[in-house]
Amino acid sequence: MMDTDRAPAGALQPAPEVAQPPLVTSWLGSRAETYTAAAVITLTCIWAFLRLHQGEVAADEGLHGLQIVTVAGGKLEIAKGLTMFPGYHAVLVLLAGLTGARSSTAIRSLSSLISLPVIPIFYLIVRQLTPRFAAVATLQFAFLPILFPFLFLLYTDGFSLLLVLLSVLLVLRQRRKAAAAVAILSVLVRQTNIICLVFVLGLAYLEDHGPTLSRERVVSFLRQHLLFVIGLAAFAVFVVVNGGVAVGDRSAHPLKFTLGNVYLFLFLYFFLSLPTHLASLRSALASLGDKWVLGLSLLLFGVFMLTFVNDHPYNQLNVEAFRYSDDAKYVGQAPFLRNQLLHLATQSALSKILFFIPVLLSCLLLLKTKLVQPRFLLIFPLTLLLLTPSWLIEQRYCLIPLALLLLARERTSPVLEYATAGLAFVGAVYFTYGIDQYLFFL
Repeated sequence: MMDTDRAPAGALQPAPEVAQPPLVTSWLGSRAETYTAAAVITLTCIWAFLRLHQGEVAADEGLHGLQIVTVAGGKLEIAKGLTMFPGYHAVLVLLAGLTGARSSTAIRSLSSLISLPVIPIFYLIVRQLTPRFAAVATLQFAFLPILFPFLFLLYTDGFSLLLVLLSVLLVLRQRRKAAAAVAILSVLVRQTNIICLVFVLGLAYLEDHGPTLSRERVVSFLRQHLLFVIGLAAFAVFVVVNGGVAVGDRSAHPLKFTLGNVYLFLFLYFFLSLPTHLASLRSALASLGDKWVLGLSLLLFGVFMLTFVNDHPYNQLNVEAFRYSDDAKYVGQAPFLRNQLLHLATQSALSKILFFIPVLLSCLLLLKTKLVQPRFLLIFPLTLLLLTPSWLIEQRYCLIPLALLLLARERTSPVLEYATAGLAFVGAVYFTYGIDQYLFFL
C-alpha cells in the first residue's frame, strides 16, 4: 500500500516550526518595556510630588531648612544639630537664588529637582551591566520604599545617592578624574561617603590589576589617580582638626562600633526583594548542611543576641516625626516606623529571635548571590564600613548598599523580578500616603 502520509520524492519539505519566545522574554529589554517603565515611574513621581511637596515639616526637614536659611543669609556656619557638611544646602541656596524660590514648598521642589535624576543614572549603570534587565531593575530602585518618599522631601539622601552612583557610572565608563571629583563632592553632602570614594577607587584598581596586590602596583596606581588621594588626605585632615566625623550634634553621633545598622540592613534586604528571595530560599537553607556555614550561623546568633540593642535616644518611641507648622497648627503625633520596629524587636528574647530569622536568611541568600562582575564584591566590605560606625539605627544609612546590590546582582527570572518591582511599588505608595496623611514617618 502507498504511504499517503509521506511527501513525494523531491518535494519541498515544510520548514519546522520555530518555537516563539515567551511573551515576557520578548518584552524584556525592548523599547516598549523601557518606555512603559519610564511612564510608570514618571506618573508615580508626579503623584508623590503633588502629595508631599506642600506638607508640613517632617523630622529633620526643619534642621535642613534652618541650614538653608543660614547659608542664604551669608553665614558660613553649621546650624546647631546638623551633622553633615552643608553641600546639599549650598546647592539649594544657589538654585533658589537663580529661580527666586523662597517658600518651603518651592525649596522642597528644588530638592526633588536635584534628587530625582538618581533614577536615570541608576538606569544607565544597569543598562551597561545587564541591559536586558535595565528597565525592571530601575523600577525596583525607583520604588525602593525606604528611598522613594525622601526624593520629595527636604532630605540629603537622594542627592547624596545621586553623586555616589554618578561616580560609579563614571568609573565604569573610564572617566576616572570625573569620578574622583564627583565622589569628593558627595563627601561634601555626607561625610560617610568617603567610604564610597574608596569603593570607586577600588573598582578602578580591580579593573586594572585584578585582586593582586603589590607595593609597586599600588604606588603606581595611586600616582595615576592623585585626585582620589587628595580627597582622602583632605578628609583625614578634616577629621583630625574637627576631632571626629560629625560636624554638629556630636554627642548623638560619636564614632562607635555597633552592629545595629547591619542587622537592620539584613532584615530589610530580605523583605525588599521578597519574591526573588523566597524562590531561592530552599537552596539557601540547604547551605546550612555545610558545617562551616552552620557554625558561622550559630556564632552570628550568639553575637546578635548579645549586641542587638536599642539604646540611642533618637530610636525611642517618644521621638515624634511631625511638629508644629509655621502657622502653629499641630498636625498630630506621628511615630517613626523604624523606632516602633526596633522597640518590638528588642523587647524580649523571643522578639529578638523572630527578628534574627530574616537576618540569618539574608546572610544565607547573600552567600548564594552572584554579581555581574567580581569586583563588585567590594560592596560587602563597603556595607560594613558604612554601617558599623553609627550608633543611631537608621534605615536611610542602608540606601547606598541596597542600591549597589540592586545594580550589581545577576538576574535570571523576569517574572520574579517584576514581582519584586510590584512589591516595591506597593510599599512606596503606602509609605508616601502614610507620610502625606501624618500617620507615620520612616
